[in-house]
Amino acid sequence: MAYAEKRGKFWRARWHGPDGRLESRSGFERKSAAVEYAQDQEAAIRNNTYRDPREASMTLTEWVNVWFPSLDLELSTLDSYRYHIEMHILPTFGDWDLRALEHAPEEIAKWERGLPVSRRTAQEARSTLTNLLNDAIPRYLSTNPAARKRGKGKKGQRRIAEAEQRERAWAAPTQALLLAERCALLSGDDLDFILVVTAAYTGMRWSELMALAPSALSPGKIEVNWKLYELDGQFYLGRPKDGSMRTIDSPPFLDDLLGRVKPQRCDCAGTGEWCPGAEYLFLSSDRAHFRRSNYATRRFRPAANGWYPGRTKRPARPVLADVSEGFPGRPVQPWPAAEPDKPFIPPVGRGRPRLVHVDDGRGRCASCEKTQLLRLDGTLIAHDGPDGAECTGTGARPAADVPVASWVPLIPGLTPHGLRHGHQPMMDNAGVHYVLQSERMGHEVPGMRGTYAHPTPEMRAQLMAVLPQLWDEALKTRVRLSSQSPVPVLDELLTPYREA
Repeated sequence: MAYAEKRGKFWRARWHGPDGRLESRSGFERKSAAVEYAQDQEAAIRNNTYRDPREASMTLTEWVNVWFPSLDLELSTLDSYRYHIEMHILPTFGDWDLRALEHAPEEIAKWERGLPVSRRTAQEARSTLTNLLNDAIPRYLSTNPAARKRGKGKKGQRRIAEAEQRERAWAAPTQALLLAERCALLSGDDLDFILVVTAAYTGMRWSELMALAPSALSPGKIEVNWKLYELDGQFYLGRPKDGSMRTIDSPPFLDDLLGRVKPQRCDCAGTGEWCPGAEYLFLSSDRAHFRRSNYATRRFRPAANGWYPGRTKRPARPVLADVSEGFPGRPVQPWPAAEPDKPFIPPVGRGRPRLVHVDDGRGRCASCEKTQLLRLDGTLIAHDGPDGAECTGTGARPAADVPVASWVPLIPGLTPHGLRHGHQPMMDNAGVHYVLQSERMGHEVPGMRGTYAHPTPEMRAQLMAVLPQLWDEALKTRVRLSSQSPVPVLDELLTPYREA
C-alpha cells in the first residue's frame, strides 16, 4: 500500500514494486504529493506501464548485456542479432541512456538512413533495435522509439518495395528443368540436376534440402523434420523454420530421381546442435555440405543469369559452352566479355586451353589438349603427353576450332529460394486447395480456418496428378529444343520422348 514518511524537512513516497521490493522517492515538500506519487506508481504497476526509477540511467549497452543472454532463439537468429548490435547499433547508441533514447525517434530514423549498407540491411538493423527495446517496456521505457509508425514514410518507396516483392524471380516447370540441366553441366554431376528438380517440385527450403537423409524417404512421401543451417563455417541441426515439420507428398518421377542418389556420410564431427556426421542425400563429391552462398556463386547464378558473378579484382564473365555436342553445350573456361566498338581477340596464356585458332604460331593438340608450338609446315612440334612419353599428337595438324557460344540468360536474378517461390504458382495454377498448399510449404493457416480445415485424400490425389503432368510437359518442351542432353540422367529421361 502506498504511503509517505517524513525525512527531515521533506517527505518520501513509498510503494511496493512489481517484484515485491519496497521502492521510494524523496524530495516532496507535502505529504499529499508524496502519497499521490506513490499511488500513481502502484496504478502503473497494475496497468503494466511501470518503470523502475532506479534504472533511469541504464545505458543501451547495459541493457543489451541483460537482454541478449536471456534470448532463446535459433543460432542463426542470434548470430544476426549479434552482428547488427555490434556493428551498427552500439557504435551509435551504446552510451545513450534508455530514457534519452525514448525521446529520440528522429535520431533513430536518421541513423537508419545514414548507415553505409544496403537498404535491406539497414532495415534489418532497425528491426533488431526495435526488438531490443520492445523488451524494455514497461520497466525502463513507456514507448518504443525505434518502432515504425504505420502510415509514415514515403508512399512511393513502399509501393516500389511492394512491386519489387511481387516481381521476385521464380521458375516455371520448364525453366526449372533447364536450370537443373545447366547446374549439372557446371558441376559435371547428375546430383545437381536432382537437387534443383527436388527443390522446384517440393518447395522445400534450402536448409531442409541439405538435411534430407535416406531415412526421410518412403514411396510417395518425404519427411521434413530437420534442417541444416550454415553458421560460421559449421552446420547445425535444428527443426525446420517455425517448427514446420511436415510430410510432403512425392510424385513417382521424383521418387525415381531420389532413388538414383547414393547417400554419403558427411565428414562433420560436431557435438550438441552441430552436425555430428551422418548420411545425407545431397553432399558434394568430397562429402561436404553444400554452402548456399558458394553454390549460388558457382552453380546457381551462372545457370540462371548466363554469367559468372564478378569479384573484387575480376569482372563478371559470360558462361562459354562447347556446343559441338548440341544444346545447351558443355561449359568451358570462360572468356572476358566483348566490348562495343572494340575488336575481340580470344584470350591466350599459360594454362588456358586454346579453343579457337589464333595466328601466333601455336595450336591445340587433339590428343593432350595442350597448346604447342607449330612447325613451319603447320604441324605440332614434339611434346610429351600426360604419361610422360611422347604425345601421339606430335607431328599432326592442330585440332580444329571448338564451336563455342555464350549461354543466354534463363531467369535473371533467380536465387535458390526462388525455386520455392515457383512451387506456389504450380499449385495455384492447378487449383490445389489452400490448406494443402500451406501444409506443403510449411505455413500455418490463420484463424478458425486453420483449426478446422484439413487436407483430404482427394486434395492429395489432385496434386499428385498435376505434378507429373507439369513434369511431362517440361520434358516434351526440352526434347523439342534438342533430342539429347550432355547430362546423363536427363538424356535417359528424354529417351521415350525421342522415340516418340
